[in-house]
Amino acid sequence: MKRIALIAGKGKLPFIFAGCARKNGERVIGIAINGITSPELESYVDKIYWGDITNPSKVLEIFRQENINFVAMTGKIPKAIIFNRDLNLDKDASEIFKNTVDSKDYSIIKAIALRFKKEGISVMDPTVYFSELLPKKGLLTERSPTKEQWQDIRFGYRAAKKIAGMDIGQAVAVKKKMILAVEAIEGTDDMIKRTGRLDTKGAVIVKVSRPHQDMRFDIPTVGPETIDSLIEAKAAVLAIEARKTLVVDKDEITRKANTAGIAVVVI
Repeated sequence: MKRIALIAGKGKLPFIFAGCARKNGERVIGIAINGITSPELESYVDKIYWGDITNPSKVLEIFRQENINFVAMTGKIPKAIIFNRDLNLDKDASEIFKNTVDSKDYSIIKAIALRFKKEGISVMDPTVYFSELLPKKGLLTERSPTKEQWQDIRFGYRAAKKIAGMDIGQAVAVKKKMILAVEAIEGTDDMIKRTGRLDTKGAVIVKVSRPHQDMRFDIPTVGPETIDSLIEAKAAVLAIEARKTLVVDKDEITRKANTAGIAVVVI
């Protein structure tokens, strides 16, 4: 039996992970973040601890106390949190940030993983418990992209891969082979909404993984709220990368997209 610490962000993924891992016979200890993690997670894990993202020393103490041997990171943690002036970093947090060359997602996450490794704890790929959420190539909706939209998808895919490789973001908005918006610290949903404010009806949104994506960290994810953002922005297509993008609540995504006449395709 694995003893897994689940560092839980926003959204449904922490719930899905906890349920699947426990069904597999694992013990799951929730590490909940004040103001981010849903309190409802408590009923999905064997035990839960609440704390602050700036206090890894306390988290490591919990790991030792609970004899944790694996860590899983799921759910959304707002990237802008690192710019919060009220952050009160403990000794371990200060050491982690000191050992990063920049403030990119991967730099910080890998530094955290290295700190865990020093304690003999491995960061695991959470998709081993829900690989069915990583769809293969195909169409998820009734409507298919038009010929012109397929051209935008291919154009956007190349551009998105480049920005993902630079750890800037995972998504772009495209129309007529022109980049309308690039995801950065705000996240995909806010980038999509920003595209809508440009009054560019019919945009194509392309979301991809990093080149050589490490499936332990920051896996591209879409859910029903992504479709809500497309509807608000009057976008026409969502294209996501096969086997590298988590699709949460696929049936609801398909229902909402079909109702709105949006094409969702896995490429």
